[in-house]
Amino acid sequence: MSDDKNEEELNQVRRLAVSLSNEIDYKNQRLLEMEHKYNETTATVRQLVVGLTKEIDSKQKSLLEMEHKYSESSAYVKLLLEGKLLAQNTVECDNNLHAQINTLRKELDEKTDAMQDLESLNCVLTVKERTTNQELQEARKETVESLQDMLNGRSHLGIKRMGEIDWKPFQHMCSQKFPGMDWKKISAELCSKWQERLRNPQWQPFKIVMLNGEPQEQIDEDDQNLRELRNEWGEDVYKAVTKALLEINEVNASGRYAVPEIWNLKEERRSSMKEIIQYLIKQLKTHKRKRKRR
Repeated sequence: MSDDKNEEELNQVRRLAVSLSNEIDYKNQRLLEMEHKYNETTATVRQLVVGLTKEIDSKQKSLLEMEHKYSESSAYVKLLLEGKLLAQNTVECDNNLHAQINTLRKELDEKTDAMQDLESLNCVLTVKERTTNQELQEARKETVESLQDMLNGRSHLGIKRMGEIDWKPFQHMCSQKFPGMDWKKISAELCSKWQERLRNPQWQPFKIVMLNGEPQEQIDEDDQNLRELRNEWGEDVYKAVTKALLEINEVNASGRYAVPEIWNLKEERRSSMKEIIQYLIKQLKTHKRKRKRR
């Protein structure tokens, strides 16, 4: 009976490893292709948009200059007509200028349409990239759910709830502040209060800064709630809350609730899909060795 159970567990791990490996390889290949195509197309689109923008600006400037000349010419022609001094070459010059303006207008409209088409293409590529990323996130979510019962305390991988505040700094501070009271209860209530505040989507203690020419979100240290937290409860409690804030903003900014993730406990970071596959293969080999011994 025990052998049948082990065999069933072994088959389950084998199927899961093969399924995850195939799905991850497929998703990664699609993502790499999409990223390569997206980067190439985006770079081309940006160059074309910049070039078209400069060309349109130049055309608009020329058009304004020609319209100005046309207005001056029209005013001059009117004066000549009033004075009965109009000559044939003046009429030809006026018609010439009018034709050039119409040609320039047509070119300007064509360039504007081309730029709008490129912007539409860029939007389509952005949507495709988001769709691919969403598919990868769903695959990772399924992996987390599948591995929750398999990971044990001896593994370097574990389940971490991203966006959940570490309660240990709260306990440490409350034990110092309230030594003669029920400081464990006080710390639990305080930690729960801040966890609840993290769930509030109206609270956005972030600011946009430029790093290497790209906009990025960072914690706004001037936020009133965070300033009060730091002043009253110290740096460690402040860091625990802001760390959870950054995590929840990264993995679940819209929902603002903690999300389970497979975590590299040794290096304190999210585990890669490669590490997860290696763990599954290791478990598979372990089951095979146990079976051979029996």
